[in-house]
Amino acid sequence: MSNAVKVETRKKLSLNGEWYFTLDPNNKYKAESVIGSSTKATINVPGSWEEQGFGEPSTHNPIGTWKKLREYVGSAWYERDLLIPEELENQSIKLVISGVRWITKVWVNGQFVGEGESLVSDHVFDVTEFVQIGQTNKMVIYVNNDMIYPLHDSHIHSYHTATNWGGITGGVYLEASPKIGIQDIKFYPRLEEKYMDVHVSIKNSHLLHSNGFLSIQIVDQDLELISDVKALIVSDQVHVAIDLPDDMIYWDDHNPYLYQMSASIVQSAVIDQQTRKVGIREIKADGKQILLNGVPKFLRGYVDCCIFPQTGYPSWNKEDYLKQFQTVKEYGFNHVRLHGWTPPKPFWEAADEEGMLVQTELPHWSKMYTNRAVEPISEVHEFLSRELERVIETLNEHPSFVLLSLGNELIGQQGHPALNEQVRTCRMLDSTRLYTDNTGFGRLPAHDREGDFYVPTLNAHPPLTNNYAGTPNTYEDYNVITMQSDRPIIAHEHGQFTMYVRPQEAEKYQGVLRPHWLETTLKTLEKKGQLERIDEYIEASGTLQARAYKENIERARRTAGLSGIQLLDIRDFPGQGHATTGVLDAFWDSKGTITPEQFKGFNDEVVILMRSINRTHYAGEKLRVTIDVSNFSQDSFKDSELIWELKSNQQILSSDMIRVTEITPGDVSSLAVLAIDTPANGSHPLNLTVKLVGTNKVFTNDWEFWTYERPTLHKDVERIWTDVGSLGNSLFGAKYTGKIGFDGFSYKEEKEIDLAISDHLSTELLQYLLDGGKAWIMAEEGNQFDEVKTRFLPIFWNYIWFPSQIGTTMGTIIHDHPSLKNVPHDGRSNWNWFHLVDRATAINLETVPQIKPIVEVIDNHNRGKHLAYSFETKVGAGKLYVTTFNIVKNLKRPEVEFMLHDNIQYLLSEEFNPSADLTVGELLGLLKLQGNW
Repeated sequence: MSNAVKVETRKKLSLNGEWYFTLDPNNKYKAESVIGSSTKATINVPGSWEEQGFGEPSTHNPIGTWKKLREYVGSAWYERDLLIPEELENQSIKLVISGVRWITKVWVNGQFVGEGESLVSDHVFDVTEFVQIGQTNKMVIYVNNDMIYPLHDSHIHSYHTATNWGGITGGVYLEASPKIGIQDIKFYPRLEEKYMDVHVSIKNSHLLHSNGFLSIQIVDQDLELISDVKALIVSDQVHVAIDLPDDMIYWDDHNPYLYQMSASIVQSAVIDQQTRKVGIREIKADGKQILLNGVPKFLRGYVDCCIFPQTGYPSWNKEDYLKQFQTVKEYGFNHVRLHGWTPPKPFWEAADEEGMLVQTELPHWSKMYTNRAVEPISEVHEFLSRELERVIETLNEHPSFVLLSLGNELIGQQGHPALNEQVRTCRMLDSTRLYTDNTGFGRLPAHDREGDFYVPTLNAHPPLTNNYAGTPNTYEDYNVITMQSDRPIIAHEHGQFTMYVRPQEAEKYQGVLRPHWLETTLKTLEKKGQLERIDEYIEASGTLQARAYKENIERARRTAGLSGIQLLDIRDFPGQGHATTGVLDAFWDSKGTITPEQFKGFNDEVVILMRSINRTHYAGEKLRVTIDVSNFSQDSFKDSELIWELKSNQQILSSDMIRVTEITPGDVSSLAVLAIDTPANGSHPLNLTVKLVGTNKVFTNDWEFWTYERPTLHKDVERIWTDVGSLGNSLFGAKYTGKIGFDGFSYKEEKEIDLAISDHLSTELLQYLLDGGKAWIMAEEGNQFDEVKTRFLPIFWNYIWFPSQIGTTMGTIIHDHPSLKNVPHDGRSNWNWFHLVDRATAINLETVPQIKPIVEVIDNHNRGKHLAYSFETKVGAGKLYVTTFNIVKNLKRPEVEFMLHDNIQYLLSEEFNPSADLTVGELLGLLKLQGNW
């Protein structure tokens, strides 16, 4: 077919560059007084006020967010003379202002043109009747960045994210178009019926002669014309149905194919023409599934919180967004949720080209809708309703725009009628997207809440809590939540696992922002002498973060009826206490804790899954696991191979291949049940690797297990004394009665005891130590001073924002030590330690720097305590071993039983020879002394 005809019928006149500029903090100017001002500064457009030196130096010293070097909130005026060329005679002329918050007003030649208010789209003014063609025109633009409505937490301008920025950051231009012209084009694909509705709005159609018609042409990427449809123009609204050929390439996240579509008004010649890049796709909800072009999709998403660390405002450079999407695709993501903002056009162009499935949101995070019996503030609701229309109007052409939420965490448990009405408005405006009333809040079942899909937080929706976010039991999933809905469910702000702060990022900040959270943190760590170990803390906490994300994401992928996750976040969040939740920093750069390939192994369209109740076993037990697969590819894997192998320290112990007949796309399927022999002797780390060989790709995943040698009692167990009665379940034959070292109130030399075990420090145990005894204190919660409760998973979000959460630490460093020589470990937190340390307390060793932890606990960087789960010391003539592991609470688990008995063997051996000493006073400062008198 012949190529389409391209005609230039419009002209753009850029007004970027230098403007006269006046700050107006007291609102004393008017348009005419600004023009007459004799003291004028200049400013460049595009750009913010702050990055060009305007505003006052900030006196704010935020403890948990970044800091702007300069700040200004209020009014400002731009002024410029502009010659309108004569070639624009008899044209319609509009002024377009891009990238402003929040209010604009425009005067041309002293006449007021109008006002703009949007946070989601350009501010557009028709200046046709105000400009003088062929003459110099005086143009004045007023910009005000005050918080017009109480929406200050919305990420488009929260100080914690996009900051309270001001200015014209996207640019200014004039666009001239014919008097008879195309105002707008809308596309509505109907793939089931194999056609696309095209709605074209035409201005001044009544000026056309009767033979005027509309021509719509579609051109492929080889510039071949594949469709040419003509329709008579009989009104300002022309609706055309374009048939889609069988070989039409549909846009999706794998193949984001874009056609070029042109719409032309023709009367003898082309009067006006507009072109668009169009991706033809259909997004639908079908029961609990989200279908893209009829194919089930699992949305592997992250949350974009409007974070721009150099400028503090959204970028207008498409290359920035292309880098973002290319990076996240390497980590397996195909979806992004925009938290309380709608980005500028370059974002959407990049998303279209890279194949990202985007959920956008109104600039809204407030409490106005939490009580369904109370009407929202009318002027705010009306503004948001106008913004809603602008979002849907502006983004229609972008295939990447597939989901819309009315805002972040807006409702109580039951929703709100005003939001329900807005969702219904969305569907009326454009039925080719999916909509929901809010992201994050509300309970399921949804009852009368309007939504094509819902976004609950899986880890905080009854009956689950954040403590369920990851355990060694990989049979666990979120089915108890997804069963509450008959519509698609996407996991809200999944993850939120943190790692240690990284000082090396500070040098990257070259703009108007500084990472102020580093100042308070580094001062603390310097004073505590921990700066020299910060790289070790980063590596160890990053290792735990990656392991936590793997289990948390796989837990979601194991869940039937779940349509996606929105991870918070692949990047760090700079505010709200500073949340180091990312495997990337705020600049989209890797922290080096996990490779893209490793991450993609559990975050791809196909993820191999493993279900096992336990990750720890006794030596010689069979490793019994179920292998599932979450298949959201278009491959049914007919006659494919499932290959597994079990290794220990890189040595293959066993392997096999299983034939797979078929795997249903769009579901979680069980592939195999494995029962694998483990080594009969010793304690070993194991690694199970499983590969699924598909038609064009191999998918791989792996998991760690551990075996422990079955414990045996010490030959002289009767020479062990303990007052921990619960140990009788495992430590048979020990002495469980009487006091140690006392007969009544009188001292008695102990000649029959080699080791004393207690859960607290008592007067008689202290005396026993001073006289040369060996003791193990299994420190019970509450029996120590300044202890810190922990959990296995790293701290949620951060300590500054959520200080009262159960666990406020970031994992462990397990040092090489003779007490652990038989315990399989890699020096970092892993699932074989879960039952030993989850909900355990850690002891603060800051007052005794001579004591070095055996198992060290990494405190959050805000507080920086020197914590330990275990240490050893001399006390007087005796030797003391202290642990806070959950040994008594978890007896009979292989790792716990092994540690109990192996530690006893160590404590009774000559290897137990601590190098550090504690005085009685130092010990009493750590452990609460309890008398039995």
